[in-house]
Amino acid sequence: ETIDRIRLGTTAKVVTLDPADAYELSSFIAIANLGDRLYRYASDATEIVPQLATSLPEVSDDGLTYRIPLRSDVVFHDGTPFDAEAMVFSLTRFMENKGRPSFLLSDLVESVAATDDYELTLRLNYPFAAFTALLTFPGFCPVSPNAYNIGEGEFQPNQFVGTGPYILKSYGTDALQLDRFEDYWGETPENSGIDVQRFSSKANLYNAFRTGSIDVAYQ
Repeated sequence: ETIDRIRLGTTAKVVTLDPADAYELSSFIAIANLGDRLYRYASDATEIVPQLATSLPEVSDDGLTYRIPLRSDVVFHDGTPFDAEAMVFSLTRFMENKGRPSFLLSDLVESVAATDDYELTLRLNYPFAAFTALLTFPGFCPVSPNAYNIGEGEFQPNQFVGTGPYILKSYGTDALQLDRFEDYWGETPENSGIDVQRFSSKANLYNAFRTGSIDVAYQ
């Protein structure tokens, strides 16, 4: 038995749904529900746990090579299977499309390779102890290679085709609708979707919450 849709109100604007170009909290909140990452923080927010990876990285003695085993039971929202090549595509796109957050990887990562169907190998230019923590960044979520292109400035701000628990139903200036993704590899949400409504002022947001036209008021 699932509850109905959750209606969330906010004054924050989702600037882009393209993970290779998003760099504001409001965009990340949408992307984090639509996409998965290799790793995420556990609910206590201190421990890093695998999400699309199956274990923590195997790090070479010199601290430069990270081998990451991947899940083999994941599909993208468009039905494309997720594998190491898709992860390589997404991380390469993040760096080469030169979006606002691309600097997070471009100086640090020397190479990204699929060393097996479900094994990703990253080589760094210099040791960086916090690299596993960095991989929890929402922008590093994989996107379907069939729905995106690699190339400087080649962004898709109004679509999202990832692997997360929700699939994008519609996206407009003041509204965002997410539906539950029925083929999700993990635990599917207990609601049928989320409707995000943007309000022009805090007063309007407060009134909508007070009168019950939204369930949650955020930002």
